[in-house]
Amino acid sequence: MPADAAQTLIEQYLLTSKTPYQPLQDWQQYSAAPAGFSAVSVQHVARHGSRFLSSRGDDDLMLQLLQLAGNEQALTPLGQELTQLIERLHQAHQPDKYGEISGSGVQEHQQMATRLLERQPQLFANAIEQQQRIAILHSGRERADQSGDAFVNGLTKLKPALSSLIDDARADEATLYFYKAEGSEAFERYRKSDPRLQAVMQQLESQPKLQQAATAMLERFLTPAFIARLVEGEFELTLADDDDAIRNVLDAANVLYSLYSIASNLTAEGDFDFSRLLLAEHVLPLAELDDADSFYGRGPAFAGDDITYNLAGRLVADMLTKAEQPNGYVATFRFTHAQVLMPLAAYLGIAGASEPLPESVVYSYQNSPWRSGKVAPMAANVQWEVYRNAENLTLIRMLHHEQETRFKADCQSYADTQYFYTTTELKRCLLH
Repeated sequence: MPADAAQTLIEQYLLTSKTPYQPLQDWQQYSAAPAGFSAVSVQHVARHGSRFLSSRGDDDLMLQLLQLAGNEQALTPLGQELTQLIERLHQAHQPDKYGEISGSGVQEHQQMATRLLERQPQLFANAIEQQQRIAILHSGRERADQSGDAFVNGLTKLKPALSSLIDDARADEATLYFYKAEGSEAFERYRKSDPRLQAVMQQLESQPKLQQAATAMLERFLTPAFIARLVEGEFELTLADDDDAIRNVLDAANVLYSLYSIASNLTAEGDFDFSRLLLAEHVLPLAELDDADSFYGRGPAFAGDDITYNLAGRLVADMLTKAEQPNGYVATFRFTHAQVLMPLAAYLGIAGASEPLPESVVYSYQNSPWRSGKVAPMAANVQWEVYRNAENLTLIRMLHHEQETRFKADCQSYADTQYFYTTTELKRCLLH
């Protein structure tokens, strides 16, 4: 494949669910609030920042495979380079960085806080004057808590007077990790045993192009004889107390894809450049499979069924309640995971993030605009800016990745505006 065509593939498709967030810088062009309305609070929810591998696993498994091949003189020269790269990637996680945010993740949330203060200087000046509080909520997982800390540091570095107004961070699993909270049993059944989901994922995983891409990817690093043994199922590489394993070519390629994906999160920790080693045409089918898994597991999924995202209604209801009844708070900042940002975007009807497919159509890059790297990259965020007038009418403007964004088509915007909605209208069109 020509180099320019491969680059186009990367730009169009290889935005993985681990791609760092890249905010646009044109917020100065936002629509003006309607006459008589001023900002009174902010409701904010964000994915944690760029991170290390979430747990020990893929690095250990790939090193097991490469070391086994090395012992049998089954590594190509590129395979030797790959081994060295993954050994360095593994060392960057030591002694125990797994699950933590990286240096880039810290910067992402600090800078997001800085941009918020730049967009809404009067709002936070008023908060200091009136001694309004700021709430910090997280999922209960370390990387979400660390992201909240980074965001708070960004706020207080620019406005130290906010420090005394910020509550201690606390976990709220019911709204920020709802798939593991009470009431998620129906979703668990869907993930484990829904026949539609099982059928579509089996169809996706059995595509010949996927096996061909996985084999071609590994042929750059391993000898044909060793790959043949992997195809025959001769190896079973596992980890203690973990379900992950390498038993075949596709397993190995998916593990390598996972390591490629996380490398972009670790630029502050070292140079982990896979660009010489992995070809776009080999990675593309793996990226598509990964996106399909998220589309059906956490995104809009099957037309006519909201099982993958209806629990996000808990979070939306909480945001609406706090927008209408701030109770002395100028802001609630929430920090969570892709497992929340993806269903939240689907629930809110955000364009490109909420379009399901009929059961008869299997997700692909050709028939769906949904991409995990666009819907919920690292530090993905939804912000509601809350405005009020002298008559106590409350409006909300939604930002998705800090860009003005419309709610679902059923929600009618206020008067002649495009992005402002009354809370009454949002309760009507969102809560059910």
